[in-house]
Amino acid sequence: MKSDIRFVIVAFDGLRPDMVDAGLMPNLTAFCQQGSHCTDSRAVFPTETRVNQASLITGCHPGRHGMVANKFVEPAVGGLLNTADFDALSRADEALGGILTAPSLGEILHGAGQQLAVIGCGTAGGNRLLHHRARALGALNISLHGLDKSATPEAGGAVVDAFGPIPKADLPNRDQIDWVVDAYMEEVAPKRDPSVSILWYSDPDTPFHYRGIESPEAAAAIRHADAAFGRLLQWRQTSGREQSLQVIALSDHGHVATHGEALALEDKFAAAGFELGATADATLIPGTTAALYVRDGTTQLRLLRWLQAQSWCGPIFARAMNGAEQPQGTLPLAAANLEHARSGDIVFVLARDQVAPNGGLMGRCLHDNPEIPIGCGLHGGLSPYEVSSVLAFSGSLFASQTQITAPTGIIDVLPTVLHGLGLEGPAVDGRILREILAGHDGAAPTAKRQRTSAEIGAHYRQSIQADIVADSRYLAYGQRDGAADLS
Repeated sequence: MKSDIRFVIVAFDGLRPDMVDAGLMPNLTAFCQQGSHCTDSRAVFPTETRVNQASLITGCHPGRHGMVANKFVEPAVGGLLNTADFDALSRADEALGGILTAPSLGEILHGAGQQLAVIGCGTAGGNRLLHHRARALGALNISLHGLDKSATPEAGGAVVDAFGPIPKADLPNRDQIDWVVDAYMEEVAPKRDPSVSILWYSDPDTPFHYRGIESPEAAAAIRHADAAFGRLLQWRQTSGREQSLQVIALSDHGHVATHGEALALEDKFAAAGFELGATADATLIPGTTAALYVRDGTTQLRLLRWLQAQSWCGPIFARAMNGAEQPQGTLPLAAANLEHARSGDIVFVLARDQVAPNGGLMGRCLHDNPEIPIGCGLHGGLSPYEVSSVLAFSGSLFASQTQITAPTGIIDVLPTVLHGLGLEGPAVDGRILREILAGHDGAAPTAKRQRTSAEIGAHYRQSIQADIVADSRYLAYGQRDGAADLS
């Protein structure tokens, strides 16, 4: 154990790497230039927040950690589980004896006599997930949704009493992001001294969703989040932590713009003669990435043949049911690192294209999310603009002024942090990013492109691309080959 080393992980929810520039984000841009910048970092699929939060704290793909979507069917809790819901996630955690099926960072640190602290203003469920066992392990996990939505209300209350009340949420969420950073600097770091802290910003994800990824509100949110990050970096210098405190900046996924109105998938399935519901043909979890839990293999094949004929449907992944072969024309769940008992029997992504709707940032998607205004931001799919994410490191452990062009990902953060602390970790899907370490004199890692495809004759073909570095696999993008731009 390296007793003087500490880590703080700052997450900019939903930030696209192509939005990090000196005009919009001068502090993060300088941080990337001066530290070790992973220029080809990847989220895991589905490119949703709780899925990637679970990958951050386990170093694993969803096929291993079990957080297979933001919403999924879990029979042990009676059906649909919305992981944004703090109370529902708490009940599921208790019923299952742990919501994750892989060891988490907080548990690993506790086993080594160390602590993880979490302060965040994302969803209450997501914040709980980042250290779901914090209360049992005597750690700190504060959600800015309130102490009643915090995993450790007593410990959180002590911080609030000492530092001040939690401000109300807003759009952009300036006051809450400032509270997250200031509470860490003034209370949590000096008084609790956790080995690792996670500071989770709700911005720019929320302004992207409800105002648009190129909106003035989104730009204001990004600038403020960057300024708060700059204050943290300045505090590292002035507080004497320049050698001990290692800073990691990341995002969990990117965003694209919604195209057109919500598709009303349930109506489309009903019009095609399918009955949806727990006792019917299938249970549908709608969205821009959707899942079907089906009654039997025969029904699965009927659904698949219909989906493959729909122009609005992009890549389709399916489970081989009841000992049958992989359904024709479908990609296996394992191709998306999604082979888990909780995954749908069919997982499909709505169509995407690489058009810039406003002449600036590229990427559009069809969707079934009526709460998102037309043209505003969304994520969950396999376009490169959703998969690409931010990842950069700075501190005495890491090389300076270094760009890493080999594929990396959110799955690499846990093994790299544990290595920095001198701790052994469990088997994971990510790798220690040795190429970013100070003094590393080995060869740069090489990547091997892997393409998995499926087809039906000459008229239907889909594929998913991934890169393999050492034993780690990073998704690049998935597509229905030959698909036209969205009309």
